[in-house]
Amino acid sequence: METLKISVLGTGDMGGAIATALKKRTNHTIHVRGSNDASISSKKLVGELGVTAATPQDLSTSDIVFIVVPATELSGAAATLGGYTGIVVAVSVSGTVGRDGRPSSAETLAASLPGAKVVSAFTSIWSDVIRTPGTDGQVSAFVASDHEDAKAAVSGLAKELGFHAINGGSLANAVYAEAMGMFAVRLAIDSGYGRTISFSAFNVR
Repeated sequence: METLKISVLGTGDMGGAIATALKKRTNHTIHVRGSNDASISSKKLVGELGVTAATPQDLSTSDIVFIVVPATELSGAAATLGGYTGIVVAVSVSGTVGRDGRPSSAETLAASLPGAKVVSAFTSIWSDVIRTPGTDGQVSAFVASDHEDAKAAVSGLAKELGFHAINGGSLANAVYAEAMGMFAVRLAIDSGYGRTISFSAFNVR
């Protein structure tokens, strides 16, 4: 696979996990940006991983930008990217997804970034599993987008990270994948599975 320039916008728990996985398990060039220039988590990742803090130019010239911010901050993330026309991976999940009648986070970003190719991915996977996929079986990464080339690129990246990329169809299906993320949270808490609960899609034989 060609070497890509990838930026991670959002350096909290999940953003940090994605940046760490990309740096340690791929050969791509990684940049990170926190919620603001004084972000402590961003500076920590720069120091620990040896990645670069993303400048506005880095963001605008990235092949892929992961947006991993709270759902309430999506508009700010979109404004930061401005007229970006590359691939945007929407990882944000609202705690009320599927119950509030609102579009998925991925669809919200697509509406705010009409020139970008938005892909929904990794929304049903805990940050702990992003960091360490484990050896008990391949975890499925559901990848949805209206852009087949972008979907293929992100699916390839998911495979590089050790996940089983599943074609999730169009971006309209992102709401279901995001809801699976919230279901994983409930299973972790209510059913005692903890933060390594994962989904795996397979055919019964």
